[in-house]
Amino acid sequence: MNTLQALLNDRMERSSHLEAVTGGGVSYTFEEYAKRIDQLAHYLNRKGIQKGDRICFICQNHHHFSTIMLAVIKAGAVAVPLSWQLTSFELEGILKKAKPKALFFDREFRDIIAAVNVSLEDCLMIESGVNAKTTKLFEDMLATNDGSHIAEAVSEDDLAMILFTSGTTGNPKGCMVGHGRLYQFFTRHRNRGFDLRGKRYLASHPLYHMSSINHLISGALEGYTIVFLNDATPKRILETIEQERITFMMAFPSAYTYMLEEMKRGSYDLSSFEIAISGGTKVPVRLIKDYNEAGIQMMHGYGSTEAWIVSSWHPEMGEDKMGSAGKVDSEVEVKIVHPDTKETMPIGEIGEVVMRSPFYFLGYYQQPEATEKVLKDGWFHMGDAGYLDEDGFLYITGRYKDVILYGGDNIYPDQVEEVIDQIPGVIESAVIGVPDDVYGEVPSAFIVKDESADIGEQDVVNYCQQRLADYKVPSIHFTQELPKNKLGKIMKKDLRELVMKS
Repeated sequence: MNTLQALLNDRMERSSHLEAVTGGGVSYTFEEYAKRIDQLAHYLNRKGIQKGDRICFICQNHHHFSTIMLAVIKAGAVAVPLSWQLTSFELEGILKKAKPKALFFDREFRDIIAAVNVSLEDCLMIESGVNAKTTKLFEDMLATNDGSHIAEAVSEDDLAMILFTSGTTGNPKGCMVGHGRLYQFFTRHRNRGFDLRGKRYLASHPLYHMSSINHLISGALEGYTIVFLNDATPKRILETIEQERITFMMAFPSAYTYMLEEMKRGSYDLSSFEIAISGGTKVPVRLIKDYNEAGIQMMHGYGSTEAWIVSSWHPEMGEDKMGSAGKVDSEVEVKIVHPDTKETMPIGEIGEVVMRSPFYFLGYYQQPEATEKVLKDGWFHMGDAGYLDEDGFLYITGRYKDVILYGGDNIYPDQVEEVIDQIPGVIESAVIGVPDDVYGEVPSAFIVKDESADIGEQDVVNYCQQRLADYKVPSIHFTQELPKNKLGKIMKKDLRELVMKS
């Protein structure tokens, strides 16, 4: 069967001499790593976890995250990694939607979970980690299961993962990722010109992101070591690259920017560091050149949780294409369409970016209407404006959607507006992204309030901080009115233009 479950069963690296994962003072070879994954999968099956059951986990950047994720997939269940930046308010909406049969969590998230208004009585609750260590409970679970139990086989159409991209209560959006599509991705992209066996990857990027999940699975299949780092400050990243002889890593452009500043202040042996992978938002040409001058190659890609991968650029493609989003992947179809007529635009002309591939998502979990808005006739609408050149390179020029790309994290304005509009005295609000040199965009809220309302900017910030992750909390601006069209719809385009002129 062409599934990710079968791929992990048949082709996962199992060498006794190669280091698979390390961090928190412990290391496991691929032989030991595979055994731990099988033991946990066995435990889940013994506890009655069946094919299709959702298993959530909210864990920091440590080795037990990947052990849990791969064990869930091997057990035939659906892996649902959760962002550790979520508040209880956001987590509640996701848990209501996912209805997990088991929830793994690190001790530091115990209070956040306890505060959600969701019944977890029938959910298996497992405290798996504390600081950089696994708990005795977690280790005992593994030790008491031999891993010999064979889980029910899944089909290509079954779900392997649900990756939630928005946490607004009542409307969380979970990207359904299918077994067959992940099988296609990891078999077709395996060792594309790179022999990664024995290389060392630094997992400092949040593990719940699609890009990190990609590397966790690839590492298991291709035999490279995952070095986990939770305290991902620029200094600690550079120290770890030096100490662990890191070969490559993935981070957002903002992280690489601060790493450059630290490199100027300190002295680090980065001779092992071959490739800096970036993406999530536009990667400045200046950043690529700065790393090249430091003797480090940078490559970047374009995609999304829904699309998985669309295009990529690496140095061999030439400096003249450095400002592009890269060349479209050979397995992916991209076309640029008119945003209204949907007719295909000529080469070099700007339109809406749409794509389809063997890898993209199956839709939003239990949200057919949201799925229909972006997945039309088999084409996924990226929500971005861009164009293709005559060599097949994709250029992104803007967005048709209002999603704010904060250093690679998606901020959905309607989620922030939903929170702000609940504040007594707020009449209406509009949240937009404003340019930022470090993060690409940051959220900014424009609010019309009742004249008699005694609320200030800090009141709104405090209210948002209680309900939203820190990076979603916007700057606050009170205004007499919001720009609207004749139908009364708020014109965010006009609002952005006003901001740019001010």
